[in-house]
Order: sequence, then structure tokens, then C-alpha cells
Amino acid sequence: MKKLITAIFTLCFITSVQATEVAVLDFRAALLQSNIGQEAAKEPKQKVAAMDARLKSEQESLEADANNLKRDELTLSEEEFKKRRAELAEKQNKIRNMAANMQRQAKELEQQLIQSLTPKGEAALKALIEERKLDLVLNRQLSLYASGASDITDELVERINKDN
Repeated sequence: MKKLITAIFTLCFITSVQATEVAVLDFRAALLQSNIGQEAAKEPKQKVAAMDARLKSEQESLEADANNLKRDELTLSEEEFKKRRAELAEKQNKIRNMAANMQRQAKELEQQLIQSLTPKGEAALKALIEERKLDLVLNRQLSLYASGASDITDELVERINKDN
């Protein structure tokens, strides 16, 4: 009887264990590394570079104003010193807000870029999944360990480039 139960259990266990093809992928990186991603990213990169140049210019101006205030501190009246220090603090807040807005805009530009490229990336991914007969594709950032052979990011980049 024990042999029969063991045989049934073993048979059930063997049939339930199937080979699962698993792969990991960095979808965002694949989209941005593809030719269409590189081409589409040119304009947003230029916008971000222009915003960054403006921010650096404002920071240099703030630094020069701070140095001038420090230099003139002893020769200014107390009222004039307080006024210029308040102006300096106001300018500093303006620059902080500008930097925060620049980061927000850069993220928005990247999200728009990813959204515009996603349909092409998904189509290429579906074709790759069917070709390799994958059962499961995980986000590379969510996996604790994955061998290099299970990472299909580069294959997806090649597929996107080939399809376009």
C-alpha cells in the first residue's frame, strides 16, 4: 500500500513539474538604447541641456551676488545689508524652485518618450516571447539574481532595431 501511495505521489509530482522558461528584462533601458529611442531622445536631451545651462547661469549669478555682498558687508548700512541679504535669499529660493521644476520637466519628458516607444517595444517583446517560448518575463530590477543568459534586454534592443 505504501508503495502504491508513493508511486501515485511521485507520478503526480512529476507531471506537475514542468520546465518553465524564465527571462529578465529592463524594458525601459531597451527602449532607450534602441535606434528609435536614441533618435526620439535627441529633442528632450536638448531641452534638458538648455534648462541645465540656464540653471547654471543663475547659480553663477547667485554666487557672484553672494560674494559681492560678503565683500561689501562692512561698508553697507545695516538696512541696505538686510535688504540685499533678503534679495539674495529670495534669489536662492527662486533657483531651488527652478531646479525642482527642471527635474520634474525632465521626468515628464522621459515618461512621454517611454510612452511613445512602448507600443513598438511591446510588439517586439511579444515576438521575442513567442520565438523563445518564454513562460515568464520579469523586470530585471525585481529579480535578486539572474544569469546573463536569462537577460533578454539586448535581444529586445536588436529586435526593436530590426523591426524599424
